[in-house]
Amino acid sequence: MKRLFFAFLKLYLSIITIIGKRNFQEILKTNRKKLIPNIDNLINEFGNKKMILKMLGITIQQYAHWKKIEQYACPNSLIWLCYKRLPTQISRKEIETMKKLMTDKTMLHWASASVWGYGVKNGMISMARTTWYHYGKLLRLGNCRKKYKPKKKKISVRAEAPNTIWHMDVSVYKTLENTQYYIYTVIDNFSRKILAYDYAKELNASTRLKSLKRAIEQVFGVDLEACQLVPKLNLIVDGGTENNNKTVEDFIKENQININKLVALKDVVFSNSMVESSFRMMKTYYLKQGIPEDQFIEELKFSIEDINTRRPHYAHLIYTPNEIHQNPELKQTKPFLQKVNQNRIAENKNYFCEKGCT
Repeated sequence: MKRLFFAFLKLYLSIITIIGKRNFQEILKTNRKKLIPNIDNLINEFGNKKMILKMLGITIQQYAHWKKIEQYACPNSLIWLCYKRLPTQISRKEIETMKKLMTDKTMLHWASASVWGYGVKNGMISMARTTWYHYGKLLRLGNCRKKYKPKKKKISVRAEAPNTIWHMDVSVYKTLENTQYYIYTVIDNFSRKILAYDYAKELNASTRLKSLKRAIEQVFGVDLEACQLVPKLNLIVDGGTENNNKTVEDFIKENQININKLVALKDVVFSNSMVESSFRMMKTYYLKQGIPEDQFIEELKFSIEDINTRRPHYAHLIYTPNEIHQNPELKQTKPFLQKVNQNRIAENKNYFCEKGCT
């Protein structure tokens, strides 16, 4: 028996070497329904479940899941498990809600994580973000949405409170008629909120200064004409002349504003990536493919209002930049997701099962 066992092991290792370990495991997975009774017999015969599963390259958790699928198999469930016997899984109602949210025309320009945040905040779903991703993949709901995966960059500076670090930059956008517009924005580092914006057909210091003034007056509630002091503020800009010029410098000096203007990658080691990512989001999801010139102003206004007040930001989970800017304490809170959703369990238990499960 010992010699026979070692001969079997050699044959087993040879087969794995020929077809490959990954292919071998795929064969096991595909034919699990036929193999489970034989594996159970081996376990009963040798009495060492861990050794047999390890030899086959199957984890204990994976084998338990296979057994559960065979025991509670149901073709009506997305995860092939009976609703009545396993009522904690996502209900049909939640799946329909997910489909509705992910195909909503008003949110097709949002990232999937933002749609999840919106659904949780409004009490429409009760599932973790990872579960949302899992079911979205199963339902292939991402196929109808704009896919965008930016390159991962090193984390830049992070503020500990609103209105302590701002970012300022300009981006170019061309309309359908090839008319060139410059978009000027001022963004809060902590909340990612776009505090002020302007647009013009030329790149100049006066428009740049106008958006900065508006951000200061609206956020701090000061009258710059009356030379009221502004709390200490770090303002990070790129090295372009639109941000670094006599007009902006004189404004900071003459009005005695407590602003410390820093040039990214020159005065500080980090880049101005936060404001750049907001422009990228705007052009990818809102002003994409070029829009007619007579619609540009309206679309730009809508995109900034949507980003600020309606669309949950990935960094804030279920909250918008405006909510975090107004209530900084929300930054530290996580959405409360019930571990066991009572409505879901009740609905799944009442689900009509063709097998007559009780």
